[in-house]
Amino acid sequence: MRRTNAVVSEDGATLREVKRAAWSPAQIVAVVAGLLFVVLGGVGLARTGTDFSNLAASHAQVAGMWVSPLSAIAELVVGVLILAGGAYPAGAKGTMSVFGVILLAFGIIVAIDPTPFYREWAYTKTDGVFYAILGAVLLATAVVSPVFFSRRRVVTQSQIQSDQGAATHVS
Repeated sequence: MRRTNAVVSEDGATLREVKRAAWSPAQIVAVVAGLLFVVLGGVGLARTGTDFSNLAASHAQVAGMWVSPLSAIAELVVGVLILAGGAYPAGAKGTMSVFGVILLAFGIIVAIDPTPFYREWAYTKTDGVFYAILGAVLLATAVVSPVFFSRRRVVTQSQIQSDQGAATHVS
């Protein structure tokens, strides 16, 4: 929030301007989705281990979905990118649009045929449905979420000298 005060005349009139940062509800959804990916990826990586010589060696289950170390790392990276994009209103909408389309398409592909994705990524049909739903939510939120810009409020004060003494007038 930025505030500025400036004297505009010698009779005591002042101009006060208050500006608030723009924000969007898309930022809240981006933070929730980013945190969800970071938590799922972190727990998945903790359960599968970090054997970087063979990232597809172990599979574990997190929140009803299967993960490998490779898919857990991917979820962590996607979560951090969505969180970073959610820092600014326009960034949140853009990031959610891009990741929404990617997750929706990828989720549909995995849900239709999860077999090629199981060995390396440990993805099943459940994972595909989850990614498709999350992608659709991100995309829909990015499309319909407005950006609320700052409002400017101007306050002027002037002192009026009368026979009874000084009085303050606020408008």
